[in-house]
Amino acid sequence: MKIHPLVSTYVDNAVAQLRRQNLMCFPGGIPHSMQDNTIPEQDGWRGWKCCPSTVSNDELNRLEDETSLKFPTLYRDLLSYQHFISLTEVGLSFERHLPGEWTHKLQSLYFRSWLPERIIKIGLLPFGAETQMDAGPVCFDTRNRQPDGDCPVVFWDHDNIKTDDEIQIMFSSSAKMFECLNIVATNDINFLNHLDEDGEETLPQKQLLLTKFLDADPEGAGGPALKYWTSWGVTKQV
Repeated sequence: MKIHPLVSTYVDNAVAQLRRQNLMCFPGGIPHSMQDNTIPEQDGWRGWKCCPSTVSNDELNRLEDETSLKFPTLYRDLLSYQHFISLTEVGLSFERHLPGEWTHKLQSLYFRSWLPERIIKIGLLPFGAETQMDAGPVCFDTRNRQPDGDCPVVFWDHDNIKTDDEIQIMFSSSAKMFECLNIVATNDINFLNHLDEDGEETLPQKQLLLTKFLDADPEGAGGPALKYWTSWGVTKQV
């Protein structure tokens, strides 16, 4: 299966970043095919690595049938490319994707973890979690499909149920999400959060990266989602 380079490039860069930062460890069970014995075990944390995805088109189709919602093509590519435990976690984290359990994890996210009647039943397809506020699931908004079948990326905020802020946009499409997250994966600096210990040179670096991130998606991250992405102490360069 041919995987779109937006997806494969992002995943490869995200895993390379985790390796650089010595974050390829996990405290739970790891399938044999994903165990990395070159990483020393420490305090019950064992090394892991990606492995080629075992996901079939039939399995993806069955999940679509269960939800009555079609996956964006790039998301199908993500699930079909590699199994992983984590990727980048700036703004959002993807649901853990392990062989043998990935369908159950997604089914739980769809039907048991939150409020299906306010999320999946109205056309929001969860695939991960918002990480800045721990607000709730990050979803594809299938109510607003683009001509190519892609969807905006939003998060559902459990603290703002029945308000205008219950559903908030993050990216204008899954394509723009992967493009923006690749900027995250190729820069080992948290450019969202301004810290008291940041030196004089650090803040301009963060502003430059945040501006690049926002400009990559002017109709989403750099547009209606601008307030969300600039709420953590770093602002876009003017």
